[in-house]
Amino acid sequence: MESSSESGRPEGIGGLASKASSGAVWTIVGHGGEQVVRLASNLIVTRLLLAEYFGLMALVSVFLIGLQLFSDIGIGPALVQNKREDPGFVNTVWTIQVFRGLALCAIAFPMASLFAEFYGEPILTPLIRVSALTAAIRGFTSTSFYTQTRHLHLKGPVLVQFASQLSGTIVMVIWAWTTRSVWSLVTSGIVASLVLVLLSHVWLPGIRNRFHFERRAARSLFVFGSWIFLSTVATFGANQVDRLIFGKLTTMAVLGVYSIAVMLALAPTQALSTVSNRVLFPLYTRVHYSDDDLPTMFRTARWPLLVLGGWAIAGLIGGGPTIVQLLYDSRYWEAGWMLQILAAGLWFGIVLGGTYGAAVLAVGRSDWTASMSFSKVFGMVAFIPLGYWLGGFPGAIGGLAMSELVRYGVAVHGAVGLGFDERRKDLTVTIRVAISALAGWSAVAGLTELGVTHVLVHALVVFIVVTAFWASPFMVLIARVRREKSLFGYAGALSKESGV
Repeated sequence: MESSSESGRPEGIGGLASKASSGAVWTIVGHGGEQVVRLASNLIVTRLLLAEYFGLMALVSVFLIGLQLFSDIGIGPALVQNKREDPGFVNTVWTIQVFRGLALCAIAFPMASLFAEFYGEPILTPLIRVSALTAAIRGFTSTSFYTQTRHLHLKGPVLVQFASQLSGTIVMVIWAWTTRSVWSLVTSGIVASLVLVLLSHVWLPGIRNRFHFERRAARSLFVFGSWIFLSTVATFGANQVDRLIFGKLTTMAVLGVYSIAVMLALAPTQALSTVSNRVLFPLYTRVHYSDDDLPTMFRTARWPLLVLGGWAIAGLIGGGPTIVQLLYDSRYWEAGWMLQILAAGLWFGIVLGGTYGAAVLAVGRSDWTASMSFSKVFGMVAFIPLGYWLGGFPGAIGGLAMSELVRYGVAVHGAVGLGFDERRKDLTVTIRVAISALAGWSAVAGLTELGVTHVLVHALVVFIVVTAFWASPFMVLIARVRREKSLFGYAGALSKESGV
């Protein structure tokens, strides 16, 4: 089937690559803006609120994410991947989404007290019950948020997402400033959800949603979503169980510090995951349906993410303590070494392994995406207890990082079987990450030995040293953009692209 634009005109691979590049720019800019807002607000509220509050909200977040993931049937991916985009299908999906959100909110109320009792924190009960309103609110989000992504029109969804986050952040900071209460963190999510739903309906073009149910559309959604459900259940275990475990192993204050390290470690990797999900997944899907050379497009489109991700991860590993000391007061400095360990693990699990996932899902193999997440869960079960036994809490975090290697191994196995073999390039880039990170860390250690201890100097040196090691791949990437007028290039022209 030939890929086409929304107007029905054929759209070649070059046109798709150009749209994907534009979408990637908007996605990166939007995600970058969100991270700036999140970091700025975090720097403010960590100075206004107790560290224990962030540990409590980490548990609230895990509870709500768990509810959502355990009921996920792939609504977003289905609206992107399914061949149908007619009102019958779209509105059936939206109707199911609404009732799912309402059901999640209702389920959260009785479960909240059990969860609070398990952790011995009674305040978790009201925090969870009020926060659960976000699930009901977000269930009404317009399907245009996903169908615009389907066509790589990402400017609108990105701006809607950013506006919602900014609104919630402003309310949170004002509330925290005036009350010094943990409820400021809860109110932020509710306001952000309301703004997201409102703007998705009034700003984004597309099919106007109304309640409708078509049995054939529902069956198609549930068939596609069966593996998505298993995948998201595993994703919950892979991405959230660490907080549940560490919440029992340590205090709320230490868990709050750990949540800061997680936030910093995920900042660059979430950006890459967002590009993969919102840009590369729909791009790969349309290439797959057009019968063009998907493996070549995969190699082409993945390479910029490896360069950007490798540079960012090397900086986090080489300068983790420096970054934390630059941004936070001494109560949070323990997050520095946590950040280094977490970043090393995320390089394998998210940057390398995660970039295979979009291509695997585009060809309909959602079973492999489920297998990737389940493999990390099994790795956590094996390595976190072993690490804790060998080295206490630091060893447990090291075990968590090791579980990312398991996920990467499964990702590679599945991807190679489908024709996406990038193992040699993965090894090359990993070596560059290790060398550049070690160089950045050694530079800071050398300055400290010489008596130069100013954190701004350390941060600048880490940035310069790490960036110097990535100058060559960056120059190749810039040359590609100039030559192809596209970040992802044209599939047929890029087999000659040099490696990292």
